[in-house]
Amino acid sequence: MIDNIMLKHLLSNNKLSSSIRLFLIIYVFLFKFNLTYSQTQEEIEYRLKAVFFFNILQFIEWPDTAFKTNESPVVIVVIGRDPFGKILDETVMNEKIGDHPIIIQRVQTLNEIQNCHALFISTSERYNYINILRELKNSSILTVSDIEGFSERGGNIEFFIEDNKIRFAINIDTLNQANLKASSKLLRLARLVN
Repeated sequence: MIDNIMLKHLLSNNKLSSSIRLFLIIYVFLFKFNLTYSQTQEEIEYRLKAVFFFNILQFIEWPDTAFKTNESPVVIVVIGRDPFGKILDETVMNEKIGDHPIIIQRVQTLNEIQNCHALFISTSERYNYINILRELKNSSILTVSDIEGFSERGGNIEFFIEDNKIRFAINIDTLNQANLKASSKLLRLARLVN
């Protein structure tokens, strides 16, 4: 709406020369296009990350004690500002991991989590994620994030971009400490971190 008002003003302003007016109109269109383009790029990135996340979960084995029954849901929790929006819900809708249906929850603090198998730590938590990892140290919760250096600092799985492609790193030590097992197929695709 602001763009339309600006365009009307630019077109009706007789004090501006036609070349300046044209330059300003082009500038407004380019600015608007760049905002739309960057939002689309972020949406595409998180759509791919949601698919990666879901596929990775299929190659993780939790201890038997992580589920009350064989049909108990796998609970995915996103903590902090949710970068996925509805994308993650759409990705896992009507899907299962083994016999386990998938539930997604969103929280702002660890205290809100009642049951969790996989925790995605949003970049909004980049100043707090070390504390979150410390709190989860003795649990069998898979920790996933796209915070830079996440896997080197104790997270289980980190998404990163390399050569314009989404890749992931796995910290084998923290995965073992959480009593989680990753399939050898998954490990072959990952950058391994110790």
